[in-house]
Amino acid sequence: MAIAGCSSPLVSKAIPDQVRIGTFNLENFDGLSEEKVNVVSQIMERNFDAIGLQEVSPLAAEKLKERLNKSQSWEFILGESGGKQRLAFFYRKEAIAAQKVTEWQKVNMTGTLRSPLVTYVQVGKDGKKFDFTLVIVHQKGGSGKDADRTRQNQSDLLRKEVDQYQQNPQSDPDLILVGDFNSPTWADQNRGLRNAPLTFLTRAIETDAQENCLKKHGQPKTPDGRPRYSNRGTGCVIDHIVVSKAPKGAETEYIPQSLQILDPQKDLGFDSDRSYFAKVSDHLPVRAIFRTN
Repeated sequence: MAIAGCSSPLVSKAIPDQVRIGTFNLENFDGLSEEKVNVVSQIMERNFDAIGLQEVSPLAAEKLKERLNKSQSWEFILGESGGKQRLAFFYRKEAIAAQKVTEWQKVNMTGTLRSPLVTYVQVGKDGKKFDFTLVIVHQKGGSGKDADRTRQNQSDLLRKEVDQYQQNPQSDPDLILVGDFNSPTWADQNRGLRNAPLTFLTRAIETDAQENCLKKHGQPKTPDGRPRYSNRGTGCVIDHIVVSKAPKGAETEYIPQSLQILDPQKDLGFDSDRSYFAKVSDHLPVRAIFRTN
């Protein structure tokens, strides 16, 4: 399947002054469907330079890299936890260098969840234009009190890791968290990060109306028709991009109002939302753009 649409403001292989960073839950991406591998690779090629993925199997990561490398050079770092639904960081090798730092295993409190994947990233051919620590998150899914409680506890543990990182004088002040938090910013499940020295970029576009997060269809949109939801099952924003606050943090490099939930029709070239959700994922990709110098 070819994707007709393209929302990318960048077309050059080298990334002179901007980098497009995102998050995308690929819904049990096992790599067995060639069509899905092709579609996901096109979405990434046209809209991202670096992206945190969720629910990716080791086989799917290899197949996606193989497909991406038919046109440009991409590399990935794969998390160790999550079984066949792991975290992965994909990035363009032409202008980005990355290395794994660690996994925050304490957030994986049961040992059966996903440990946030922590990587150090440098953007720019000289590796000195914009460097930051990227953390990919995937909190417990599902509904009900037990799942809510697990996410609350994960959020508390995530906050401890963020505090420890930011209090370390050796840490880069540019910290970016991306991923599937499985809850909107205002939910109790995000209580740990609510008053942290972080900015949820996605907060600017989500809805406060809790009833909208219970709808299965007709999800809320902005006045110009863009989604205020990143998951079709909940109808609200649960996939987030979070940055350390200005003046020293990554918020300084963020290009204001560049945060978008990519629309299946406007941005990705599908003929309908229904077609996208049937062929790709129950989540939409989220993107923010940052200056690199």
